[in-house]
Amino acid sequence: MDAMGYEGKFYYGVAGSTAATLIENVVNLDYSKDPERGNTTIRGDGSTPPIVTSRVTGLKPQIVWTMINQTADAALTAFRVAAATGAAIALRTKDHDSGKGFDGDVTISEKEGQPLHGEQTFEFTAEATRALRTPQIYV
Repeated sequence: MDAMGYEGKFYYGVAGSTAATLIENVVNLDYSKDPERGNTTIRGDGSTPPIVTSRVTGLKPQIVWTMINQTADAALTAFRVAAATGAAIALRTKDHDSGKGFDGDVTISEKEGQPLHGEQTFEFTAEATRALRTPQIYV
């Protein structure tokens, strides 16, 4: 069966433990795993230009999500405070109810949107931290 975007689950909580509070006020969410690479290119015998090669040296999980500015939303308030103070929070993503995704502590940045013709939004970007526990990527 095809999974739809709205079936994904997104949770937050206190850093150091698995996030368990479901976040409902999310418009869009993007979860990426970007490999960082070290260059392994060698010059060879000099008869042709070398082919550039690399090797993965790390994985950089990143979560970007957008929320509508609902002033009574406790999750939105927690994210804004975390972004303003640099405090770590716990996040958990799942591609469906029992699905795979990210589980770990993160630090976040915030971008506020105030379009002339539309709702006010906040876009958050989260990157993993090892401050209290080791992040997990479930595939």
